[in-house]
Amino acid sequence: MTNTKRKDPPKESVDENDVEQIEEEEAQAEEEEVLETESPMDTVEQEDAPIPTSAIDRVVLPGEVVGKWMENHPIRIGPGLSQINDRIVVTKAGVLRRPITKYFWVECHQKRYVPTQDDMVIGIITERHGDNYKVDIGCSQVATLSILAFEGASRKNKLNIKNGSIIYCRVTLANKDMEPEVACVSTRNKSEGYGELNDGYMFKCGIGLAYKLLRDDCAVLASLGRVVPFEIAAGMNGRVWINSGSRRHTVLITNAIINSEMMPDDQTKMMVDKLSSYFTS
Repeated sequence: MTNTKRKDPPKESVDENDVEQIEEEEAQAEEEEVLETESPMDTVEQEDAPIPTSAIDRVVLPGEVVGKWMENHPIRIGPGLSQINDRIVVTKAGVLRRPITKYFWVECHQKRYVPTQDDMVIGIITERHGDNYKVDIGCSQVATLSILAFEGASRKNKLNIKNGSIIYCRVTLANKDMEPEVACVSTRNKSEGYGELNDGYMFKCGIGLAYKLLRDDCAVLASLGRVVPFEIAAGMNGRVWINSGSRRHTVLITNAIINSEMMPDDQTKMMVDKLSSYFTS
């Protein structure tokens, strides 16, 4: 019986240049994997849209680039967003929202209101100087309202609004170095809901809740509408005006709206049903 020894195949010598090449290929592969898993806010240039739909309803932080300006896709940006050159940059921490088509804004919880052009706000007439009214809209400066900034108003046909009256108006000029200006007409010079709000009751809420009330799919307003009839005007400055048939209904609507600020939709409906059982019985 003969003993046989197993011979291993000779080991190949590895060149140092080959090792460096392998390491470079591995590093390049890792970089490609990172690029594939980047946030949609970092790859907005790859999508054919000013702001990609994948960025909607996501938490954004100041300084993030969420989109780019495209001439063939015009959009409107609201509070929390700013255009710097051809990029759309976040200026406030919050959640990126799109309540209507081609309009984007950042939903955040803040108490101090900063005017933005085309904001729908609720103001209080404080005084009149010549042909202008002074309006408190809840910001650091008093806004100016021309007596001609109403539908059908003229030098001969002037509206006489008393001090303390509540109006629903639109911000037409917003500049940090100038007093804001408001008007009670739309961009088409029509009233379209703007003007003096008679009777009713006004209360303050968070600015984030006010934006929530302006959405078409607002759960608390839909639930209240099935219980009691009422009118409502929500301002982007954190003021809400309601008008209902009785004081009990006004208390119900006010409490339901304030309580719904941090509630999900399913809990909001249960809360409205529970409150309505006390106030409508």
